[in-house]
Amino acid sequence: MSPQQILDLVNRWAQAEMDGDVDAYDDLLAADFAGIGPVGFTLGKQQWAARHQGSLKNHRFEILEPQVRFYGDTAIVAGVQDQRTTAMGRDVSGSFRLTLVAVRRDERWLIVNIQLSGPLQSPADPPPFARDGHAVGQGAPAVATISRAELRSAMHTGTVTVVDGLPGPAYRRRHLPGALNLTAEDAAKSADDLLPDRSAAIVAYSTDSACTRGPDLVAELRHLGYRDVRLYSEGIEGWTRSGLPVENDQT
Repeated sequence: MSPQQILDLVNRWAQAEMDGDVDAYDDLLAADFAGIGPVGFTLGKQQWAARHQGSLKNHRFEILEPQVRFYGDTAIVAGVQDQRTTAMGRDVSGSFRLTLVAVRRDERWLIVNIQLSGPLQSPADPPPFARDGHAVGQGAPAVATISRAELRSAMHTGTVTVVDGLPGPAYRRRHLPGALNLTAEDAAKSADDLLPDRSAAIVAYSTDSACTRGPDLVAELRHLGYRDVRLYSEGIEGWTRSGLPVENDQT
């Protein structure tokens, strides 16, 4: 097995990303492909292709410093994905650590997994989503927050959309009155339908101040172009400890 075969596969995939060539994915991605974005959302093959059917546009897309390792009929590529990209009129450019997994099936190499982390930055710099807003506890990413009293007032006047960031079973068991359900990993494919107005006031929450699902959802919604997203950091636990009512969707 030659590393050049894998590098050729990576280069063809990078060119398809650059060109937005959805048809090319048929020969590049396995049917059970999974693509994992920087904040943890997972897209299947069709969902990965659908990114190019919207406003996503790559103006530069390169894989730098690729290193190939073989484990039988599996190849793992580690490198840096460097891109200049716009989406929904926003600059989402950056450099990301890339791990790409390819397998040999019927004498063909296909990509079965792509995972991104980043964007890469100096260790001394805060992450992009922590450069404004208010701190959510010591050591946690900084995001804009809302107090319980402010949230209750906004819910009473109907001036906010509340979103529960927990998985479906936890949401159905109990959630804030009128709350919608959306997790960070599903936001890329479901937010448009659930939250069509990107200028609306949105408050996300999860379990409590130690739970990362709420901050992750806030970060992902902001990445997707939602302009007014805050975190209720006390979560469902803080809400119920205060004796406030909840709803449930148990059948």
